[in-house]
Amino acid sequence: MQKQSNWRPDLIRDGDDDDQDYGPSKTQVKAAMHELQTLGLALMELPLPLLGALEMEDRLREGLAELRRLTSREAIRRQSQFIGKLLREADAEPFRRAIDAYRRGQSKLLQEAESWRERLLADDEAVTDWIARFPDAAVQPLRALIRNTRREQQRLLADVTDAEAPVPKGRLYRELFQVLRAELQAELEREFAARATAAE
Repeated sequence: MQKQSNWRPDLIRDGDDDDQDYGPSKTQVKAAMHELQTLGLALMELPLPLLGALEMEDRLREGLAELRRLTSREAIRRQSQFIGKLLREADAEPFRRAIDAYRRGQSKLLQEAESWRERLLADDEAVTDWIARFPDAAVQPLRALIRNTRREQQRLLADVTDAEAPVPKGRLYRELFQVLRAELQAELEREFAARATAAE
């Protein structure tokens, strides 16, 4: 019995069919799925109020909530794959825009924290401006941290023997940055919560 051939001459593309769309390749499909899985993980960066304000299907919201609870690396990998499949059925562009906007905000926040640190270390009046913006902030611990940071910087500067060498930054200098950053981050998240409430 002659074996049936799988050859299909009707599937051969001639010169007239070069522009025919045969759809994405397996490599392209795999890359797209990987991008959606990465997008799902990136959504975990968003504060809960901002994430809650985004429109999405209940299954996706529940999947993201489960992903946030997981700690096992393998479980996170499996759940991110599941979320990638859910995102394939959704319009992912609003999620990309939200993540992009949040990351830009975080970059701006870091720059603002650095600017405030330099102002507070250089000028006592800057503390008044900080308190005006953050009236509920703990003032006395901040003043003490600023004083101690200045002393630390003076000690470190005194130890520098090379005039062209950069002045080292001490532990308190970094701690002051973290304190300011936390306050600015809390302010940003309060803004997100207010927007989410207004959108409801």
